[in-house]
Amino acid sequence: MARYIRSLGVVAVIALLMTALGITSAQDMENVLRTDLGSSDVPTLDPALATDSSSIQIINETYIGLTMLDDETASTEPGIAESWDVTDNGDGTTTYTFNLMQEIPWVKYNAESGEVEQVMDADGNPRYVTAYDLEYGWERTLNPLTGGEYAYVLAPEVIGGADFNFQEVGEDNELTVTRDSVMFAAVDDYTFEVTTDAPKEAQLSIYGMWMARPQPSWVIEEAGELWIEPENFVSYGPFALWEWNHDEFISIVKNPFWPGTDNNPQAQLDGVVFNFLDSVTALAEYEAGNLDDLDEVDSASIPRIQSDPTLSEELVIEDGSCSYYYGMSVNVEPMTNVHLRRALSYAVDRQQIVDEVLQGGQTPASYFTLPSLNAAPQPEYMEEMGYGIGYDPDAAVEELEIAMEEMGVGSVDEIAPVTLLYNTSEGHRRIAEAIRDQWDETLGIEVQLTNQDFGVYLDQRPEFPIWRAGWCFDYPDTNNFLFDVFHSSSTNNDTGYVSEEFDSLVAQAATETDTETRMELYAQAEQLLVFEDAAIIPIYWYSDLELTKPYVDRTYAVDNSEQYENWSMSR
Repeated sequence: MARYIRSLGVVAVIALLMTALGITSAQDMENVLRTDLGSSDVPTLDPALATDSSSIQIINETYIGLTMLDDETASTEPGIAESWDVTDNGDGTTTYTFNLMQEIPWVKYNAESGEVEQVMDADGNPRYVTAYDLEYGWERTLNPLTGGEYAYVLAPEVIGGADFNFQEVGEDNELTVTRDSVMFAAVDDYTFEVTTDAPKEAQLSIYGMWMARPQPSWVIEEAGELWIEPENFVSYGPFALWEWNHDEFISIVKNPFWPGTDNNPQAQLDGVVFNFLDSVTALAEYEAGNLDDLDEVDSASIPRIQSDPTLSEELVIEDGSCSYYYGMSVNVEPMTNVHLRRALSYAVDRQQIVDEVLQGGQTPASYFTLPSLNAAPQPEYMEEMGYGIGYDPDAAVEELEIAMEEMGVGSVDEIAPVTLLYNTSEGHRRIAEAIRDQWDETLGIEVQLTNQDFGVYLDQRPEFPIWRAGWCFDYPDTNNFLFDVFHSSSTNNDTGYVSEEFDSLVAQAATETDTETRMELYAQAEQLLVFEDAAIIPIYWYSDLELTKPYVDRTYAVDNSEQYENWSMSR
């Protein structure tokens, strides 16, 4: 999933915090967790359209998939599917038959009554989540007219899905490939079937992802784009949408009608309020006792936190689930020159960034994929093979000289200033300034920094020469990093990078059954991505830093999406 470090961007913060925290007393509930969710508003709550970690966090609490990842082990566990059967059809295809939990009601928070209520149909009967809601959700997600950027992940996992989703839309929105050719269907109210011709180890996890969730056809068709607003939003998971004051806070409230599963039990918290705060203000509010948990810790404050006798006991640092990198738009000047791209990558002192700017246990990265993922290339293997790219100022200068010769310039001063884009954040600004200085010192290239609000940045970054990005795993397999982000068919591939060799390697690895062979194929793909073609600059692998009050009993999600139904408080 797309990820950004949650920080910075303050406007009237004290006023909005008082408003956001005021909801707790207004609803007369004491068992409500107060936390942060970055400085920017949640872009969407539409499962078919969500791409970012904040949106997915709220969706995961209100919509449960066929399967769900365990928040502490990332193993694939049952969601609303109680069980499933896998049938080899003997013709190269495989059918998954999911048996759904029965009579899970759709619910909605009623602001007038202050209660979560079941949604009723026209006859006054509860609307239950059925396989037909799944069928509608899959069709809507895969329909190219919907424009869901994550549909490409689901499309290859069902026969006919890629042809349906990837087709060119004709005039008047005409589709030449129809949904009838895509092999998924509701067999009855509580049985859902999917047939694939490319079974993969991670397939069950993909079928449980947010874009593959049930969707409420009657609300979407009646309310259109406004169906995600609190007055219209319906859901069925452990929590329901409580309130959403755009650009201030979003909150979720316990759904008493969720029956619970071993992995996603009934919530013990009455609700969770997510405040949109920059990291500096969020830390101040945490220290003042106005937040119970801090999801993103201001990097500049880490030394002070670690030396503080109270805060140091409340700080937890764990291995992260994300990679931080700079993308380079290979079709935007001057990034069209591979030697210039490679020079910039060589000139980044990743260790200095980790030690002096971040100071939070991050790991310098010489390639993209998290080593903890299934079939991921390991650092020892990459070093043994001479793969990856690291800090080498002499090599950076050599690559720059080749680039200038190919570009027909005699001096680095003749290269126009390069613009580096990042989404507004104190943490991203510090990293960008440090790397700008490294590029200036080693290469003499002038770099101009610019920032945009998160939603604008996501849309605009392919137009900039260089831009920061992060990627967190949606399911714990290397396919999610290399195929899902940089295959030429990926809508997440904002670099514009296209390589038949890279595509072939990651496509072969996706269907390969031997883990060692997959790892070797992915290692070759990494070498193309970060060195031979130098489409990105890998910078570091995240660590997760969180501050939590001692009265909060919680889990720590390894997949970057907390399961608050597993949390409790004894304040």
